Amino acid sequence: MARRGRILAIKWGMNPNSSSLGVDVTFLLVGSTVLAMITPLVGALLRGRLRASPAAAGEAQGRGDVRP
Repeated sequence: MARRGRILAIKWGMNPNSSSLGVDVTFLLVGSTVLAMITPLVGALLRGRLRASPAAAGEAQGRGDVRP
């Protein structure tokens, strides 16, 4: 029986002689996941700032719009 090799190390990177895009796809997936998690937080912060702003509250009452 022939002796099989073993994996000595795994490196992040791209082999310039290969057409594989595995690492690029991995970073795209990770980046899109992070973006999807941060977007609602940024929206909540912006929405909280608009509600806390006294100028925005005065404008809404002056026009007759009532926001809870």
